[in-house]
Amino acid sequence: MTRSALTHDTTIARTIRFPAGLRDRIALDADRCGRSFEGQVLALLRRHYGEDVDISPAPAEILALANASLADIPVAESRAILRKLKEGDR
Repeated sequence: MTRSALTHDTTIARTIRFPAGLRDRIALDADRCGRSFEGQVLALLRRHYGEDVDISPAPAEILALANASLADIPVAESRAILRKLKEGDR
């Protein structure tokens, strides 16, 4: 995918790895501002690039949301849904 194509696709999630020194500086700044590390990174990115910046949820959070979405569905229906999802993986 070309760089220009990537700039138009807003669904691409990336993992950012920070050197230890930079991570420590951001963590100290986050603590000073009363934010989490991730909250501070978002605040910095939003300040520089605008409000259209976000971080995708952690995989565990995504799975928890998926499980919660099945919470009120009867067991027989949830089994059918899961079976269809597994068929789509083949």
